[in-house]
Amino acid sequence: MSNQNQIYNSLDKKSITVMRLNALISGLIIMIIVGAVIFFILSNNVSSLTITISLIISVIIFLNVLLNIILYPKIRYQRYKYLVTDEKIEVKKGLFIITKSIIQIKRIQKIELSNGPIDRHYHLSNVNIYTAAGVVDIKFLNNKEAEAIADRVNTLLKYNLEQNHEN
Repeated sequence: MSNQNQIYNSLDKKSITVMRLNALISGLIIMIIVGAVIFFILSNNVSSLTITISLIISVIIFLNVLLNIILYPKIRYQRYKYLVTDEKIEVKKGLFIITKSIIQIKRIQKIELSNGPIDRHYHLSNVNIYTAAGVVDIKFLNNKEAEAIADRVNTLLKYNLEQNHEN
């Protein structure tokens, strides 16, 4: 079956909020550090060039934090797609560079569900798929969808294992 006939799934809409909250928390930490550095620079005798460069860098960092909170989550949400079939799992994601990961079901060694405190508050989970080559995640799924994917993959793995033992 070609990919044109297969329908990719989107993330849960609440993922935008979770991405924004995660960006807000990390952005606040970054801005506190930047603020401390600026305070240190301004409280010492430094050249006006150093102050100017520091302020320009601070503004750039602040704008990047704003983009991470306001714009980037919406773009990531629109570009993040996943597909689960009987033979493979595909995950497409990215902001500027789109990556597409394809994992054959028979290559999966382990599958796990994970979520952090913000994810739990919004009833979202991540499906972490382990192969010998590494880990691929499907993030920001509602809990029921994540459990359904994990159950389906486990069932497919058991079926493939039984088929291999019969041959």
